Amino acid sequence: MAVPIFVWNGTAWEATGPTIPASPIKYQASAPTSPSTGDIWVDSDADVTSGSQQFQRFRFVASGGETTISGNDANGATLAYTAGAELVVLNGSTLVRGQDYTATNGTTISGLSPALVANDVLEVFSFIAFSVANTYTQSQVDGLINAAPGMKLIVPTSADNGTVGATGAVTFSGASSVSVNDVFSATYDNYAILLNIDDCSAAAVSTFLRLRISGTDNSSNNYYWCLAFVPFSGTATVTGVNGNGLTNKFNIGYTNSGSGGSSYVYLSNPFRNFKTRYFAPMGGNAAADATLTRSGETSVTTSYTGFTILPDSGTFTGTVRVYGYKN
Repeated sequence: MAVPIFVWNGTAWEATGPTIPASPIKYQASAPTSPSTGDIWVDSDADVTSGSQQFQRFRFVASGGETTISGNDANGATLAYTAGAELVVLNGSTLVRGQDYTATNGTTISGLSPALVANDVLEVFSFIAFSVANTYTQSQVDGLINAAPGMKLIVPTSADNGTVGATGAVTFSGASSVSVNDVFSATYDNYAILLNIDDCSAAAVSTFLRLRISGTDNSSNNYYWCLAFVPFSGTATVTGVNGNGLTNKFNIGYTNSGSGGSSYVYLSNPFRNFKTRYFAPMGGNAAADATLTRSGETSVTTSYTGFTILPDSGTFTGTVRVYGYKN
């Protein structure tokens, strides 16, 4: 099937076989908008595939008597074409395939009739297949990204009382808790949870974390944690649960109504059948003249798949993200 080729003449698209290919060449089923004079439009409409082909022009100057053309052209380019997708032009006039010439093998134009005379200019335009070296497919790139070491943002399958964004961020508003499902797996051993609280409904709010399995929280007294005050001068003190038994959640942070806050929680082996350990650096506390940290572990060896974050009173609004550490 012949492929219509259109050239913008400055006023309209003109159907013609150009002798000088212009740039850019547009392959599409509808006329391009805002063309420049000299642009070429190939009315592809399922007739032409350009993803793995390039448009080439070859120019031969005859010595006289030739009925076959092949090899290097006047510019040193070796003739190559796709049979059935070539355009042969002699001295500006388009030749008829199968009548004025034969083109079957992709490297030779034969059966030229009549034979060329000295200084005739024969041009061949064609789409020819090409491959780009040193490239990756999409699946190869995805594999390299997934296999590369470092911190990877994880997209949860769902969130209770929250909305999962395309990039994996879970947003929540006016929630008494937010649960993030199916973020822990065998892919990673260690995780970072980044919690940003924009506001909360009560003052002096402590924030807690419970681990969960398949959408159900572990609300039993399986959590041990302690709060350490490390003063800028003096002796460190440890308070909280230390020596007072187990509770039903980890303490991970503190915020205030109207001021917001953030928590950084590091979890070790939540999915593996080990005790899950956590560490939550808190930054400075001007009133206590100290830095604060919270840490602890579970008393059971359980494989968890998600977690729930909740304030000790009221509701909160914010965003939570989960990252896995790829070894």
